[in-house]
Amino acid sequence: MTKRSAQNASGFALPKLCGADIELGNFIVGMERIGGTGYDASHALIAEIKGLPLRPSSYFDSYWSAAPAAPKADEDARYESCGPKTNSLYNPQDVSRRFLASTGGSAYIDLNHAELCLPEVVSAYDHLAAWHGMLTIARTALDSANEDRAAGEKIHVLVNNSDGLGHSYGSHLNFLISRRAFDEILFRKAHYLQFLASFQVSSILLSGQGKVGSENGRPDTPYQISQRADFFETLQGAQTTYNRPLVNARDETLCGQLGNDDPSAPARWHVIFFDSALAHGSCLFRVGPMQLVLTLLELGHVNSKLILDDPLHALQLFSHDPTLKSRAALINGQHMTALELQCAFLNEVKRHAAQGVFEGVVPRFEDIIALWEDTLNKFVDNDLMSLAPRLDWVLKLMAIERAMEQSPNLSWDSPQIKVIDHLYSSLDDDGLFRAYEASGFTEQLVTPERIAHFSTNPPSDTRAWTRTMLLRRAIEDRVEVNTVDWDRITFRIKGRHNWPSYRTIAIADPLGFTQAHAESIFDECSDFNDLLDGLESLSVGDSTIHDTVAIN
Repeated sequence: MTKRSAQNASGFALPKLCGADIELGNFIVGMERIGGTGYDASHALIAEIKGLPLRPSSYFDSYWSAAPAAPKADEDARYESCGPKTNSLYNPQDVSRRFLASTGGSAYIDLNHAELCLPEVVSAYDHLAAWHGMLTIARTALDSANEDRAAGEKIHVLVNNSDGLGHSYGSHLNFLISRRAFDEILFRKAHYLQFLASFQVSSILLSGQGKVGSENGRPDTPYQISQRADFFETLQGAQTTYNRPLVNARDETLCGQLGNDDPSAPARWHVIFFDSALAHGSCLFRVGPMQLVLTLLELGHVNSKLILDDPLHALQLFSHDPTLKSRAALINGQHMTALELQCAFLNEVKRHAAQGVFEGVVPRFEDIIALWEDTLNKFVDNDLMSLAPRLDWVLKLMAIERAMEQSPNLSWDSPQIKVIDHLYSSLDDDGLFRAYEASGFTEQLVTPERIAHFSTNPPSDTRAWTRTMLLRRAIEDRVEVNTVDWDRITFRIKGRHNWPSYRTIAIADPLGFTQAHAESIFDECSDFNDLLDGLESLSVGDSTIHDTVAIN
């Protein structure tokens, strides 16, 4: 029987599966629109990403763009043949959403921002590779969208979180945790919530992308570590677009009916705190340390000595001070810098790692801890040059300071400096991170081959594999996909005399329906109904997340 969670006297720890939904900044140079060009830019970009619909959409918002004048290639015809044929309800939050038969991820438009959603992964390193694989898809779409633009118009896409005009857009992560831990953090144990918030606030020195200036009425600062910091205004809440909370309380499992009264039942922990990331280290540090800290919370290992007295105030202090000298008060009266607090969290994680609590829960936890420790040691030594290839905010700061050295007339208030800020994250050829990456300066924590793999393939060790293969098979067999969601797919299948029938396959367990579970069924079943029968017959014992193993 496959072991799916860890248990000790303190609680349950599920494998820290991770997903992500990340908005992009998008606009069109050379086009004038009242209210901006985000609508036009996002629609043009998403139209170039081929996929299948979350649900039947309205006629004017089909998952497929307007039919081209030229005859369709056979592959395109197969895609179109399994698209929706009827109109349905229109949801502005899911404009043009489509699931990708290449990777098992998704793309859609959220409030005029193109949004990229990653397939579920278990490893922080796979998250890094899958994210850069998705950016490869986005760059290809951007090139295609710009091919047919009117003269003088060009779509630009930024992998950032702020337009510099007071607007922030999200870069969300979500993690699999137990229902008991979810409830304890949000509703039962206040120190759990404060422990997590304090970790997040101090972690910006690892995950921030960096930003010129301040927004949202915050005090002026030339440069700060986090792009999102100025926009957090409360400690906890379910909202994501206003009065943003440090700790988000959205409760949406996307696990079908698996959520129940069992304390080890799955919950989805939604995180809106982190910046978008490009540098490999920043990408990894958004996920790996969170996996470790959430595991500690699940197992009841919460050190109250690491709790900030006012996390929101500390976030402003830490973000607005790239020298890392600012100290914030803890509830015990001590004061710590962000670096000192991160070192304390690292030591806490190392102490429990020695007891084996992360085994089977966080893949490659030893590598994550080693990189975390090496990075903090470099900060202690003030070795920013060694950190620039690894961390976005350090690399961006270095690029800006070099520009100011080369042009002494520039200051932090110069518009050219804000342009550099934005160009850092551009997906186009003018992107500064792309230039540093192409030069070989940036640190590569996963190989280009691994990134290329995730741009055309799903993870093999989560349900994303079966979701992807079902979509591919539907396209190949020209079976109509009626609806797609993360935990279920409904097909419209022609029967005798062409009478249709509808079949829904539930893929509720995010850790089930892996390649190991399901590949033989795909290989053995040539008929689509037989394939669905085989998937439905998968043993619950082989795919459930509820099996437990004791931690010594």
